[in-house]
Amino acid sequence: IVLSVLADAAFIEAELGRLESARSSALECLSGENVLPYVRLLALVASELGLERELRAIAAEAPAEDRSAPPLRALLEGEFVAAADAWGAMEMLPLEAHARLRAAERFRAEGRHPEADEQLERALAFWRSVGATRYVRRGEALLAASA
Repeated sequence: IVLSVLADAAFIEAELGRLESARSSALECLSGENVLPYVRLLALVASELGLERELRAIAAEAPAEDRSAPPLRALLEGEFVAAADAWGAMEMLPLEAHARLRAAERFRAEGRHPEADEQLERALAFWRSVGATRYVRRGEALLAASA
């Protein structure tokens, strides 16, 4: 339970821009044993926290039968749609929506607007269904920026 709380805290702190505190929580989580189940959220903020190398090492050591390792690897390689598709197939809907939002942000930055819109609509459908106004606003701001 402690590792889960640390991973959640690190993700939330990173989302709020508290990167030093987020990195501290993430490193404490990563110092535990059997951390693979807890690093999914950390992978979403790995680049902001400078933890890509550590998370890649954890993903590389995952057993072949562990279904959570491939989307983790995809996310760390910036393959957000592949990660989202895998998490969606596992019905890990919040992780899928986070990855789709990241994909939309990247596609929009690259000028790939139709692809961005597709991923954004899928992410927004989930965020709206659960009343996650923070992410709905973030997605809608991205839509408005391209209009």
